[in-house]
Amino acid sequence: MKNRFTFPLVLAAILAAGAWFALRPPELAPPAVTPDAVAAVPKGSAPPDKLSASAVLSIDPRPNPLRPARPMPVKATLFNEYLGAKQYRAIYDRLRDSPEGQTAEGKLVLYEILRNCANITEGKRYQWKPSQPKREEFVQGIAATDPQRDRRIAAYDDFTANHCQGFEGVNMTQAELDKMLADAAGAGDPRARAMSIELELAIARRTQGRDNATITDAQIDALKGALASKDPEAIRVAGRVLSNSWNDYAVRVGPDQSPIEPRAFMNAWLVLACEYGQPCGSDTPRLQQACAFQGHCDAQNFPDYLYYYGSSPHDSQLLVQYRALLQNAIETGDWSQMQVLRGLPPSTTRMTFVPGPR
Repeated sequence: MKNRFTFPLVLAAILAAGAWFALRPPELAPPAVTPDAVAAVPKGSAPPDKLSASAVLSIDPRPNPLRPARPMPVKATLFNEYLGAKQYRAIYDRLRDSPEGQTAEGKLVLYEILRNCANITEGKRYQWKPSQPKREEFVQGIAATDPQRDRRIAAYDDFTANHCQGFEGVNMTQAELDKMLADAAGAGDPRARAMSIELELAIARRTQGRDNATITDAQIDALKGALASKDPEAIRVAGRVLSNSWNDYAVRVGPDQSPIEPRAFMNAWLVLACEYGQPCGSDTPRLQQACAFQGHCDAQNFPDYLYYYGSSPHDSQLLVQYRALLQNAIETGDWSQMQVLRGLPPSTTRMTFVPGPR
């Protein structure tokens, strides 16, 4: 009698285990721990299966599929000079009332500097900067035993540094600032064109409500035109707009027309921007922010950050697929693998991506 009940229970357990192994999500193989890495762990510290992030990053033998095979070097452009500047006043003085400042790129850089630094005397300022804790509060919030303590504090200082010294008396209205962006877009700068569309949509969301604002076909075509420039900042901005959830807007990709997963789709655009020459190293604000506030300090570039810190294996696989599809569209102008559908019910997981640290 006892054996009659035992056998079905054992069989059920075997079938349940088999179902789990068949249906569990895919996993990446754990990184091999080399003898040198084990020897480098001091006595009394964590065992090899609990190595620090920096140790894992240094010994992981697998190539990072998110890292570009042949990334373009960061170009010596005026816009990249602005991105790398510790202080903006010298660039502003050089461009103001100069032929360089009257170029499309010069107009955009002046807009970017004044957007960050000018005192807006009239109109509503459009900023997406989250509030930051005061330095004393931030430092007190890090445990004295935190192994990343010094690096996190240094990253906080870099991330929150004031780039706008000397702009205390520079005043303008929001309308004047908006006109500067429109002038840069009108002069043909692809980054400014993408930023203008993003600003238009942000204003629509603010005035019409999130459930009513939507991106038009004309705006999508204009973003594709900006993407054709292959400019990394245009890729970053246009990709962010196209990754957002809008009313009466759904994106399907690939031969099977699968619905996108927004976060992986957004990250694919960011990785592409790195591939096309966007500064993406550990000294960029995005990675300084991750180090300071999350303790994620060991990635040397944004693709590594995503691979080791910011993406699940599933997201990484999707990101690789999205990146290949989008890069082909940028290079060839053939967007047939990315379809925009109208008239579908709103997504239950609506996501909004706003301009953040580069």
